[in-house]
Amino acid sequence: MRKVMLVFMSLMLAACSSLLTPRPVDSEYFTTLGGSFLMTLGKNPSKTYGVNLLIKKDLPDNTYAVIEFENPENKTLPYISEGPIEEIKNIFAGHYKNVLVLTSPHVTGIKPHTNYGIIISLYSDESKQELVTRHQQWVSSSYISD
Repeated sequence: MRKVMLVFMSLMLAACSSLLTPRPVDSEYFTTLGGSFLMTLGKNPSKTYGVNLLIKKDLPDNTYAVIEFENPENKTLPYISEGPIEEIKNIFAGHYKNVLVLTSPHVTGIKPHTNYGIIISLYSDESKQELVTRHQQWVSSSYISD
């Protein structure tokens, strides 16, 4: 009976840990390479979170991007960055031409072991009438909290 209970508990813990740790997402234009929270200490401490996205194929001309970072303090008011994809690529440029490093502004109200969402929506143009694609990735706060 002890062995059965031990196996059961092991399976339950494994299932819970996989729910807490979001898996990288793959979509038409992007593959998530990774995501995390970052705490900066010192004179001006801050907490941010973000993801690294691999651009898998050329984005259509005139693409307009809207990036939403979930606001831990108020889920109804996300932090939003938007603009033509070329501007977004310059703002969130990584070390490699085909990688975007999407980073939130400073956030507060973080709860430990909670997943927070980042959504990048690509539209055919600035009017945002025609959605080209959407990529949504969750990032776990793990042990970080306010």
